[in-house]
Amino acid sequence: MPRITESIGDIFEAPPNSVLIHACNCQGVWGSGVALEFKHRYPKAYEVYHTECNTPPSPFHQRSLLGTALLIPPQSEDLPSPSSAGHWIACLFTSIGYGGRKSSADVILEMTKKAMGDLAKKLKFTRGRGTEVGELWAVRLNSGKFAVKWDRTKRVLEQCGMDLKVVGPPEEEAGEDEGRKGRKGGKDAKKEKDEETPGNIMDVAQERAPAKGQATENRASVPKPAYEAEALPVLSKKRKKTKGEPQGPEVGSETSAAGTSKVENAETSSVTLQPKKHKKSKRETDEPEPSILADAPGRTEKKRRKWEVETEQEADVERRGKKKKKEKSKKDRNAD
Repeated sequence: MPRITESIGDIFEAPPNSVLIHACNCQGVWGSGVALEFKHRYPKAYEVYHTECNTPPSPFHQRSLLGTALLIPPQSEDLPSPSSAGHWIACLFTSIGYGGRKSSADVILEMTKKAMGDLAKKLKFTRGRGTEVGELWAVRLNSGKFAVKWDRTKRVLEQCGMDLKVVGPPEEEAGEDEGRKGRKGGKDAKKEKDEETPGNIMDVAQERAPAKGQATENRASVPKPAYEAEALPVLSKKRKKTKGEPQGPEVGSETSAAGTSKVENAETSSVTLQPKKHKKSKRETDEPEPSILADAPGRTEKKRRKWEVETEQEADVERRGKKKKKEKSKKDRNAD
């Protein structure tokens, strides 16, 4: 029965002739993540991969690579010494692009299954020719820059029927430990919160609530502002005289010999201010309805004539507009 074993370590420390498997895009780019490390360690193998993706340089060719595998033999230029054995590199084309142009998670998982099947065929053909091919080593496929959860990819690999050693770097183990601790801490905090009884909650509420009468005393102890503590003197407000009203001194003021007025002492007299009346707009005062204008007192004959002329002009403009519109419609009907 095929097995998938997981461990923490360095995939590049695999035994000689081992097959190092990682997921790739179809654009011929190893630009980040573990793919960039493959590019630095195996530059000649990267050239083989890049040439495969761009020969011919067509998007149709790149799309045809999706769901296949490229098995690259050990390259002599990548070996530390001519007598040493190197690693086979297996590129699984699981995404058409990379970065923001990567394929969706469902497409990547489906292409992973197809690429592993294609890799199994190529390994069988290579071993059938008598070429030595060692164990299969892999990183956590698709879990890096392709952002697919490793558990989902692992379930797909278990269906492929191949023995596989999966190696993850130490920082992944540390990240998982921190995640487990965070989840455990959250569960513990929730458990402690659930253990609080209603009695304890009520006790805390009573401690925080102020005693009876304390809020009233606090409000009483706050000093009042100056405008509330001592009433300000109320001064008289100059009122606009209407037409026909006899002239006289303002309320709360006296006229001096020179003809000027001064305000009386506020302590001896005060006047209650009346609410401000609504000030009519110019249109309301200058352009009233004809029925209102006839009975409104104080309207001069000059304003009446002015309003009648303006009304007649507006009516004339409206008549001319209707006439032009009627002539235009008649012209259109004749043209048809």
